Amino acid sequence: MRRALAFVSVLLIALPAYAQITSEDVERAEERMREAQAKADELARRLEDAWSRQVQLEDEIAALDQAMDRTRVRLEASEAEVESLAVEMYKGASSSVSLMAILGSGNDNAPAGLEYARRVKGVEETAVNNLKAVRAELERQEERLADARSEQVQVTEELAALTEEAEALFAAAQGDYQAILAQRQAEEEERRRREEAARLAALTSSTTTTAPPATTAEADTGEAPTTTTEPGSESPPTTAPPTTAPPPPPPPPSGGGGGACPVQGPVSFVDSWGAARSGGRGHQGVDMMAARGTPVVAIYSGTITRTGSGSSLGGITIWLSANGDSFYYAHLDSIADGISSGTSVSQGQVIGYVGSTGNASPSYPHLHFEYHPGGGGAVNPYPLVRGICG
Repeated sequence: MRRALAFVSVLLIALPAYAQITSEDVERAEERMREAQAKADELARRLEDAWSRQVQLEDEIAALDQAMDRTRVRLEASEAEVESLAVEMYKGASSSVSLMAILGSGNDNAPAGLEYARRVKGVEETAVNNLKAVRAELERQEERLADARSEQVQVTEELAALTEEAEALFAAAQGDYQAILAQRQAEEEERRRREEAARLAALTSSTTTTAPPATTAEADTGEAPTTTTEPGSESPPTTAPPTTAPPPPPPPPSGGGGGACPVQGPVSFVDSWGAARSGGRGHQGVDMMAARGTPVVAIYSGTITRTGSGSSLGGITIWLSANGDSFYYAHLDSIADGISSGTSVSQGQVIGYVGSTGNASPSYPHLHFEYHPGGGGAVNPYPLVRGICG
């Protein structure tokens, strides 16, 4: 744990102001990002394992509590049966004399008396053995419950440590990401500026080349002829060089899978499809771990079909329809301004921010992302987002 936190402290070294970022700064930031990504991927795997195990333990403990309640009822019934037999044996002690008389008389009643004695003894032994078995079962359940609760404490502590480490890691990586993004935006703007300058230079050169030849007077004196404008005539229009509006910043880099990575910033995720979730459910999406407040974007251009804020499971949510498919974003910290049901969005447009609303752990901010082809049932989204996000 100390080594991991020491690594995080390296990432927290302040970068120069974006305007002063050099290519060397970006190279160092990219190297730190690669190191952070490897660390984040390992953290994501361990977090998913711990989270899944915690859910399994919660379900097991709940099931044990219910099973133990049933076992206690059986135990009470067994104890009552044995106690009743003991009372009957005590009450029937005086009749044992007559029974022995029957057994020793040698008459025709002797076989019946023997059978009766065997049955009484068998009932007593069955009741006592049943009582012992029920007690042993309850002891096993109590022992397993104690072990499960002890493991639950350990897993909870592990989750707390992992989430603290992940939060620091992603917060630091976000700074490097913004520095890299700013540098790429500056490079893109510079490229467009040079292209525009080259275009204007080519236009000027073309105009000069096609100008009419100079007159004799111009050739002799080197002076341009004087032009007189007829009264009432209009001066020839002057054509100003075209102006170009500042280009918009480029979208964040993606893995090139034909869409935008749903999380616009440092992110890590593993294939958790079908993993254990509360209430005996299987995971129906992919959990994309990132720093709280990291922008969440539209994976493709489409329409927001629904937003929500009161779900006990998903918390703040968004449904996006694009290319005939549906995409579900859950556990958001908030929804971006201007985003509501019916809003058209473009690929890469910010629609919300990573959070931990709903039934997500407050210390584990992430985007729960689902993919519903054709608007139908959910399928594993991991291959899709892995192909896009890289």
